Amino acid sequence: MMGTVKKKSFASYLSHQVILVIALIVVVVTFGIIEPVFFKPRVFFDVFAIVGEIGLMALGLTFVITTGGIDLGVGYNLQMSGIVFGLTWATTQNLALAIAFALVTGTLGGFFNGLIVSRTRIPSLVTTLATMYLYRGISMIIAGSNNYAGFPDVLQKISTTRLFGFLPVQFIYLMVLFFILDFIYERGVLGRNLKGMGFNENAVIYSGVNTKKILLGIYTFLGLLCGMAAIVYLGRFSAAKTSMGDNMNFEVITAVLLGGTSTMGGIGSMRGTLIGIIIIGVLKKGFSLLNFSGNIYNFTLGLILILSLLLFSVMEEHKRVSSRKS
Repeated sequence: MMGTVKKKSFASYLSHQVILVIALIVVVVTFGIIEPVFFKPRVFFDVFAIVGEIGLMALGLTFVITTGGIDLGVGYNLQMSGIVFGLTWATTQNLALAIAFALVTGTLGGFFNGLIVSRTRIPSLVTTLATMYLYRGISMIIAGSNNYAGFPDVLQKISTTRLFGFLPVQFIYLMVLFFILDFIYERGVLGRNLKGMGFNENAVIYSGVNTKKILLGIYTFLGLLCGMAAIVYLGRFSAAKTSMGDNMNFEVITAVLLGGTSTMGGIGSMRGTLIGIIIIGVLKKGFSLLNFSGNIYNFTLGLILILSLLLFSVMEEHKRVSSRKS
């Protein structure tokens, strides 16, 4: 005897990512109607130049938040790495050494976070809140009121090169990293372990997985990405100063949460994070073209994040109700 086929509601066909894509299209079309120059390829693809640094860090932070953790100070790790780069260049005039020191600084910052989170019972929220101010303080102590500038032209090419005359090189950096991390996240053993740790870390431990090693590794990797982002930033602005990265903590976290990665852990998506990154870039570029203030941008970004989290919560509740009925 054949069972009755239940009709799915329209909401069941919608995913968080589908809604994000629809929202992105609406935002792009709106800016394009208000300011038609937005549709020009060079102008539109400026979005990726604007969010190059944010994107690198957001993709790495997705790993961390999937485990139920957080890093509140990615922007200040970038800042510290950039200041160390500036100091090294000013004292040695050796670009390779300055890049190496920046990467090592960022990596050590992430390693220190991971060491505390993985080896103690101190929550990542508290740990990274403390190190956020620590890294900010280190930057201020090193630089004081000084700005480091006068970097070689080759550094600028890292961030200002345009492929085919319109495609910023940051697009290549971002997409290469995205495809690698998305494969690991969706198909790799590490991705399964990260999601498992977010749902129930004890169960993952009992299965024989060294979760401490994983936590140390992902925080360290995020630190390396902060160092890389600092180099991309310096190539774009040609100056290392203590204000760099000030607003990036919020933007990076927003991109990840906007993409659907749960603050409770266990649920996430690199693809969602990528869409979140692009949405932030579109807003920054669109508001810049319209000469809107940074305050309006921050207000809008905060409002979008709240609405996104509410939507995610409603959709998850709908899924739970539907599964109970079935």
